[in-house]
Amino acid sequence: MSECVASLAPRDVYAGIREVDFDLSSLRWVSPLLILPIGVYIHGSDSTYTRPLDNKVSSYLRTVYFPHGVSSVVTFKRELNYIPISLLKRENSIERERLASSFSRMVYKSLKAIPGTENAVYYPITELVTNIFEHSKKDEGWIFAQFYPRKNFLDLCILDRGRGLAKAYLEEQSLIISDCRAIELAMMGLSVKADTERGYGIRTSKRVICEGLNGGFLIVSGSAALICKGKKEKLIRLPSFDWQGVIIAYRIPQPRGAIDITPYWE
Repeated sequence: MSECVASLAPRDVYAGIREVDFDLSSLRWVSPLLILPIGVYIHGSDSTYTRPLDNKVSSYLRTVYFPHGVSSVVTFKRELNYIPISLLKRENSIERERLASSFSRMVYKSLKAIPGTENAVYYPITELVTNIFEHSKKDEGWIFAQFYPRKNFLDLCILDRGRGLAKAYLEEQSLIISDCRAIELAMMGLSVKADTERGYGIRTSKRVICEGLNGGFLIVSGSAALICKGKKEKLIRLPSFDWQGVIIAYRIPQPRGAIDITPYWE
């Protein structure tokens, strides 16, 4: 599966955050996968950005609270087709659960409440959010979703600015591996925790999204990414990109019939 060349030399890719001036002036359309990482990077650094010249895009970014997001569910309007950029905090578990539940309700409503959709939607969101606080060693994570009625699909992005998969395996299990190999192990179900034999959260979530919901799934950690559609997967190196933490994005098309995700539980 891997197209990556493993590097067995440990490296500190998290030494600091570089200031960046993001030029968004030419944007004509945005998605959660594009906007959430940029917003989170700006939020955690002294980086700046130039607003899009397109008034609709610029207005949309303001509407979803780009770049700093919200941390309270009271900001949400449930009749809308999106949940704004949202900051999830470890210290406030009650508000974090309310945010996750609001995401699930919005997704469920957008996908027309077809039988089985509720479990299929709720499982990946809760599992992936839980992974942020179990493995990233950070006290916050981020989530953002948008449903596109004319295109009949929903895009969702969840990310953290933690240690990433390769560093987690290094610190927890003393494994010196590349970013590509770290993603491979995560997809095989190997937990980053030495005292836990298996860690199926990300793997099962990917199967539910790709096989159960016929969607697409992407995970990025460090300088590697895994792209999945159905049962097809491609693991690639990102030589000019290095994300401190983990980015997970997925796309769910409008279901056409009842959904059963039990075959994908492990």
